Amino acid sequence: MNQTDIASICSALRAHLPFADLAQGELEIIARHGKERTYKPGALILPKGKIADMLVVQTGGGAMIKQGARNTPAPAVFDAAGLLFGLATVGDYIAGPDGMDALLFAKPHVYTMALECPAFTIGVLHMQESHAP
Repeated sequence: MNQTDIASICSALRAHLPFADLAQGELEIIARHGKERTYKPGALILPKGKIADMLVVQTGGGAMIKQGARNTPAPAVFDAAGLLFGLATVGDYIAGPDGMDALLFAKPHVYTMALECPAFTIGVLHMQESHAP
């Protein structure tokens, strides 16, 4: 990964909680661990009832949460709660009609973010508050 790629990833991350308030150096370290992935329209990203093993950060397109006959837009960053707190997904996370481009972060990297970057953890808590029923 070159500096241009890292700068582009940092910019994409900064656009979303829980990354918005991180220092540039923290973002650059985190960016090196993201794996880019493209999901085709309707592709299953996370199945209902599963505890996530990755953090998903949307960089293009979008995702939906399918709960029975109801589909609701997924947040741009998911499933931090599942990773950090062992909570199962409430529905199937599927790529939207235009598909979805994403950065994926493995569970061990997310734990390191939470431990080493207090602003990340605060951002996760704010995300949870803003998506509470």
